[in-house]
Amino acid sequence: MGTILWWVLIVAGAAFELTARVRPTLVTPLARLGARLASHLPLRVALWAGWIFVGLHLFARYTLPRH
Repeated sequence: MGTILWWVLIVAGAAFELTARVRPTLVTPLARLGARLASHLPLRVALWAGWIFVGLHLFARYTLPRH
C-alpha cells in the first residue's frame, strides 16, 4: 500500500508539472514554487526537514532488510 501511495505522489507531481508547463498562467511550476518557499528561512528549514524525512523513510523502506 505504501509503494502505491509513493507512485501516486510521483505521478501527481509529474502531472502538476506538465500542467504548469503547458499553461504557465494557470499553475506555478514546482521549481518556482520551491524557490519562493526557500526564500524565507523558516520555510527553507521545513523543506530540508521534509526532504530528510522522505529520504530516510524511503531508505529505510527499500534498502534495509525486513525482519
